[in-house]
Amino acid sequence: MKTLCFIGTTLTSGIGDRDALGWCGRLNRQLMRERKTVMHFNIGVPNQTLPELSKRAERDCRMRLETVEEAVIFFEPGHDDLAILSDSKRRTDATTFEAHLTMTMEQLGALAPVVLVGPTPVIESETPHHCPITGELVRYSNTGIAAVSRRMVSLCEGSGIPFLDLYTPLSKVPAYAASIDEPNGVYPSSNGHKLIADHAHPFVSALLESLHV
Repeated sequence: MKTLCFIGTTLTSGIGDRDALGWCGRLNRQLMRERKTVMHFNIGVPNQTLPELSKRAERDCRMRLETVEEAVIFFEPGHDDLAILSDSKRRTDATTFEAHLTMTMEQLGALAPVVLVGPTPVIESETPHHCPITGELVRYSNTGIAAVSRRMVSLCEGSGIPFLDLYTPLSKVPAYAASIDEPNGVYPSSNGHKLIADHAHPFVSALLESLHV
């Protein structure tokens, strides 16, 4: 039995999918339909920043994988760190973000092979909206998200960790942009989760084969 453990924030949790599967559950269902013996754990908690996620990531994954022999951990840091505040600064500055990213990948890598999941594109707006958790006025920039995605590529290449790029392919798919819910312009509804799962499917299938997991 192959175990896929998804640890992350709002995108991982699957919020917005009317079928309550999210892209992680949809991906697992696709693999099962192909008669692959897989199961998955979804440990997504909405609206967490990476410093918050890093406090629980190793513990939460260990609890679920300590008796598992064949597992892969999919680590999704989320968009909340990339929110631009009213002072035009990112909620989590680049240095803090990268330090927690590197530390958490190392911790999770001691448990099982890790895949870093990159951020998705958003619908940009010059008009900030209120964050539902903090009440802060925030906005998002695809330019900044693309830069973070590229930096993730470099970090993964340096550490030998596979990177699931979501920004590059999905930014070219009009149907993905159309799936993003307003007013925040960040997270997809059902069809968006399906598009993510469809994109991730060949990547994950090939990865499982290469890892013999």
